[in-house]
Amino acid sequence: MARERLEESVRLRRELGFLPGVAANLVGLCYIALAQGRRDDALALVEEAGTLAEATGAKAILRQAEEARGQL
Repeated sequence: MARERLEESVRLRRELGFLPGVAANLVGLCYIALAQGRRDDALALVEEAGTLAEATGAKAILRQAEEARGQL
């Protein structure tokens, strides 16, 4: 359920162009994927989150993505 809600939030934030919010949600989805044993998915999510956070100057989210990457 949480995964589906975060995925929907990502979709809506993309539509609105709120990319720092997309990045934040992707970090959350990364942790969910990791907990589900989907390491490849988690890696792809955290990479996109880091890219978006860096591109938008969202430093706190970039740190969160780096922390998540360290869990992989």
